[in-house]
Amino acid sequence: MKRIAVALLVGAFASSCVAAWTQTAWVPSAWAQDAWPSKPVTVVVPFAAGGNTDVLARIFAERMSRRLGQQFVIENKAGAGGTTGIVSMTKAPADGYTLAVATTAGLASNAVIMKDKLGYNAEKDIAYLYNMATQPNLMVVHPSVPAKTLPELIAWLKANPKTPYATSGIGSSQHICGEMLAQEAGLQIVPVAYRASNQQMQDLIAGQIKLACDNFSTAWEQAKAGNARAIAVGSSKRYSFSPDVPTFAETLNGFEVLSAFGWVGPAGLDKAIVAKLIAQLTAVGRDPEVNERLKALGVESSTLAGDAFAAYMRSERQRLAPIVEKAGIQPP
Repeated sequence: MKRIAVALLVGAFASSCVAAWTQTAWVPSAWAQDAWPSKPVTVVVPFAAGGNTDVLARIFAERMSRRLGQQFVIENKAGAGGTTGIVSMTKAPADGYTLAVATTAGLASNAVIMKDKLGYNAEKDIAYLYNMATQPNLMVVHPSVPAKTLPELIAWLKANPKTPYATSGIGSSQHICGEMLAQEAGLQIVPVAYRASNQQMQDLIAGQIKLACDNFSTAWEQAKAGNARAIAVGSSKRYSFSPDVPTFAETLNGFEVLSAFGWVGPAGLDKAIVAKLIAQLTAVGRDPEVNERLKALGVESSTLAGDAFAAYMRSERQRLAPIVEKAGIQPP
C-alpha cells in the first residue's frame, strides 16, 4: 500500500513539473526582453565623429540611455564608405550589446558594388530595426565656380573635365550622386574620398575642392552661411527645408539621390530584444523634442521599422544596381 502511495505521489509530482515546464517554455525569450540591457550597449557609427550620421546617432543614443537605464555608447569606426564599422557589428555576438547606425551606403549601394567582397550580406547578416531619418543630397559649389544653376554647372564641368568632387568613399551617397550626374549629363568628374562630411565642407570652404553633393543638412548649413552655393537637391520634388532650390530632376528627368539613417543589429538577435529595440526607438522617433532637433538638422523623420525598413533597403539595392553597373564602379 505504501509503495502504491509513493508511486502515485511521484507520478503526480512529475506531471506537475511537466505542466509547469510546458506553461513556461517561452520564458527564455521573455526573460531576454526583461533582462536586456543589463550593461552598456555599443553603437557602432561607421563614419568619423562630427558627421551627419554621427550626430543623428548621438541624438537617439542619448534618449535610449535615458529610457532603458544603460548607456548607449557611440563607437566611431570609419572606413570603406561606411562598411568597416558594419562588418565589425555583424561579427559581434547577437546579444543586443553591439548595434550600429548604418546608411544607404552600407545597406544598399555598397552591397551592390562590393558584392562578395563587402564582408557581410546586407540581406542575411543584418537585423533591420528602425530608420531614424531620410534626406536628399545637395549639390553645392565653391563661390569661385561661376555656375548658379544646374545647366550652367553642367556646361562649366564640360569645359573643365576631370574636376574633382568630394565623397565619403566608394558607394557613399555623395559618390552615387556624382556618378549619376556624370552618367546623365555626359561628364568626366573625379571622386575624392573623405572620412566625414564635415571634412569635405572644410575643404570646400577653403577652395581646395570645388564641388560636393553632400547630405543636405551638412551642405545646406554652408550654403546658408554663404560659404558655398546651392545648385540642386536630390529629392524627387523640392525639399521642404529649401523650397527655392531646384531639384536635379527639373533638369535631369528621374534623378533622385537620398540617404537613409537607421539602426541595425547582427542577424540572430532574440526576437524579444528586437521587439523592445523597435518599440523604444520608435518612441524616441516620436518624441517632439527629437523631431525638432531633426528638423534643425534638415532631415525628415521616418517611421520605417523592422520588416518595412528591410524591404525599403532591398528596393534601394534593386534601384541602384543598374546605376552602379552602368557607371562601372568597382570595389577598391
